[in-house]
Amino acid sequence: MTTQPDPDLRTTLHRIADSSAPMPVADDLWQRGRAARRRGQVLAVAAVLALIVSVGGVATLVSTNDREARTASSGEVEGGAIPSTIEDPEGQPITELAIGRASVAYVEETGTPVLVDATTGVAHRVELPSFPDLQVLDLLADRSTGPLLAVSPDGRQVAYAATVFAEGPAGQPSFSTSRYVVVDLTTGVSDLVDVPPGTGTPRAISWTADGQLAVDVYGFATADDVEPPVESWTIDPDTGASRKTPLTGVPAPGGGISATYPLGDEATAAVPFQTADGTDADRELPSDLYPDGAAVTPVGWADDSLLVARVDAPAGSYVEGRHLVIFTSPDRPESEWTYRFLVRDVPDTSSLSIAVDLVPDLDGTSSQQLTHDFTQPTDQRDISWIIGLGVAAAIAVLMGLRRLWRRLT
Repeated sequence: MTTQPDPDLRTTLHRIADSSAPMPVADDLWQRGRAARRRGQVLAVAAVLALIVSVGGVATLVSTNDREARTASSGEVEGGAIPSTIEDPEGQPITELAIGRASVAYVEETGTPVLVDATTGVAHRVELPSFPDLQVLDLLADRSTGPLLAVSPDGRQVAYAATVFAEGPAGQPSFSTSRYVVVDLTTGVSDLVDVPPGTGTPRAISWTADGQLAVDVYGFATADDVEPPVESWTIDPDTGASRKTPLTGVPAPGGGISATYPLGDEATAAVPFQTADGTDADRELPSDLYPDGAAVTPVGWADDSLLVARVDAPAGSYVEGRHLVIFTSPDRPESEWTYRFLVRDVPDTSSLSIAVDLVPDLDGTSSQQLTHDFTQPTDQRDISWIIGLGVAAAIAVLMGLRRLWRRLT
């Protein structure tokens, strides 16, 4: 029998509902629906966070690479720095000496002076006016015990002895040090400075903390069979005024102690020092680093008690070969003792000096970077694959969360 629909739809629906059997509904259906909704919201938030973390991680990695590239870039470093690696110079010697500031100065085996730009790390062969030729340098090397080319503490000047060679009595070599030369690396202008009165062959040259030249020279012997005495003088490069000092070698800024130049290139277990009161002192080298000792040549003082020195370590040492170190002088208590490597693998030369003002103050941690890496920056194209992997990882995380969402709901 067919029932005709009522004109009133509402009446029809009520009649159908009254004639139908009620369907069973669980009592916790509403609570389960709300819980599912909350899970969906949590998973949505997790998906968003996963995406943010993935993209943020890639951004952090890229920014870290950018920061490392800037730190290690070949671009200019404001204020200058000591290079972590002293690169070999390229090209012919340049005559333009206004490089601004040098971090390292040394003489090649060919007798050519080299200056390392403090802001770029680039090594330049340079032509210095009245610089001794190779023959004179070879003869001086037999008698000198320290640098004959010295860069000032701030790196803005270099100094050397304008020494010429002549044949003396009985064919013996004779030297004439007519002037010391100081070159201003900001302007490129060189000035002649008078030598101390009554002095002979230069033995080594360095700078004091207040911008004076400190020169060790051989005085004139009173007899033919007497070795000429070693004297130390300081010279004002602006006025040429000079005075004799009691301390030979490289005087500390405080003036109470100096690091003396070695008498030879033999390895020693301790570094010799002199004090203002006339007593000798020394600082033992770490035996675990140099079990057979090492030959140590002072370069300059980073502060009143920290000496920068070149170390020539024999085979079997912890660090073999030539390198620069910084360590505490013996006038400080052993509780303040420190020994840090500054530059590994320095050039093979007896005339190596650095701008000691560019060495940062020690913060007491072994992780502190004392030099700057001037190597080439990382190519930005090299990190494109990292970005691609990061995006792919973010998509995979989202797809996994979507599948889990569907399973739970």
